[in-house]
Amino acid sequence: MCGFSHTIVGRVEGDRIIIKIETPCEKFRELTCLEFPIQELPENQSDITLELERQTDYSLECTRECALDCTRGCLIPNAVFNICSIEKELAEMPILESEEYTISELQ
Repeated sequence: MCGFSHTIVGRVEGDRIIIKIETPCEKFRELTCLEFPIQELPENQSDITLELERQTDYSLECTRECALDCTRGCLIPNAVFNICSIEKELAEMPILESEEYTISELQ
């Protein structure tokens, strides 16, 4: 869409999802890290966009001046939303206990 290559990575730390964004896009360059409480995740992409605007203090709305701007089709909010959804699902999965066996126990 915009021609930039973005790297967006998420992980769960405690009760929070940490999102790291690497991009040459000037709108997100200063926003290298987002944090969302797992229990208070935005429910849709619009809410994610509002949160990105809040944390960047930058509007992602298209204006007449930016008729060729890519914010309307920006992939970053969608990617952040998808990562949050995946990380929340993973955080809610029960952790499997690993067990160690010796060869003689298995025979």
